Amino acid sequence: MKTITMISENKKNKDRVSIFADDEFLISCHKELIYKKSLRKGDKVDPDLLLELAREDEYMKAKDVALRSIERSLKTVHEIEKKLREKEYTEDTIQRVIQFMEEYSLIDDYKYAETFFKEKLRTRGVKKARFELSNKGIPKDIMEKALETLSTSSVEEDSCLKLAEKKYAQLVKRETDPYKLKNKLYTFLMGKGYDYELISSTLRKVMESSE
Repeated sequence: MKTITMISENKKNKDRVSIFADDEFLISCHKELIYKKSLRKGDKVDPDLLLELAREDEYMKAKDVALRSIERSLKTVHEIEKKLREKEYTEDTIQRVIQFMEEYSLIDDYKYAETFFKEKLRTRGVKKARFELSNKGIPKDIMEKALETLSTSSVEEDSCLKLAEKKYAQLVKRETDPYKLKNKLYTFLMGKGYDYELISSTLRKVMESSE
């Protein structure tokens, strides 16, 4: 069993320290772990302690990565997991970080989906919004639960009409053929994720109001 001969603060990162045992470098870890384990010069270190230090240090580094990630914008559970896997953290560490963040409401897929729908349905249909959330890893049941809290039909109708009117004003300046104009509007709204029935009723309103 080795004996700690020195604990020195890292020059480049004052939050980390290097532990030396028998005058040889042993391990680098977060300074907080030294206080948690009450480590000091003269203490004995065994393999179990080293494994625990390495495991806890990885967890703290992974947690810092996750916390920095949500400083810029809200993230889904899937996005945090993906970020940490890219950094090659172990699955045990990743799930510990996810558990910590959920416990402190730092990530919440339901609230994320609810906020996303409220914002995005102003400029696109439910179908496209669902697809985008699916790509962010939001489970289908959470999406549906979030949608239940919103009056999606009226929101969709309003946003579809506003987009159609705006696009019509742009297209009519260079397209005089009513048939082509209608087709271009249809293609545009379809690309925004609105369904056929809503697009058809919206186009009737826009075309009739322009006559």
